[in-house]
Amino acid sequence: MRIETNIGQISKVIADRLKKLQDKEYLLRPVCFGLIDKMTQRIHIEGRASDGGEIGNYSTEYLKRRQRKPLNRTADPKIIVSATRQLENDWSVIATDVGYAIGFLNEFNLQKARWVEENKGKKIFSLTEDETRYAVDYLNELTTDALNT
Repeated sequence: MRIETNIGQISKVIADRLKKLQDKEYLLRPVCFGLIDKMTQRIHIEGRASDGGEIGNYSTEYLKRRQRKPLNRTADPKIIVSATRQLENDWSVIATDVGYAIGFLNEFNLQKARWVEENKGKKIFSLTEDETRYAVDYLNELTTDALNT
């Protein structure tokens, strides 16, 4: 009796799907881009720290300086960690040896971010619980898609 199977083809399909899951471009890069959007919204627009609370409020004196030219910022006193937009514009998805990360291209901006966290006594540039949940859900979705393709 002779039995023929397509186990070779199936094995190749499974191997190709598993290989896709090792591709940092497929999994990590899109998750980081999604996270950077969420973190930028939280930090530089909503003025919230990693614990979900407000970063703080600008002093009256500093708020007046922010409203003068060339900054022309609003009268909203909540801290959004942005004066010249250099910090938020430098915030980037960066390729690493093992995948991707979110960080600053300019060392000076990294120092500014650390200074703000130290000065306010809060984690600001770390992921929130919601952002972590988003990343896990997105990774699960990409994994499911890769295995079902």
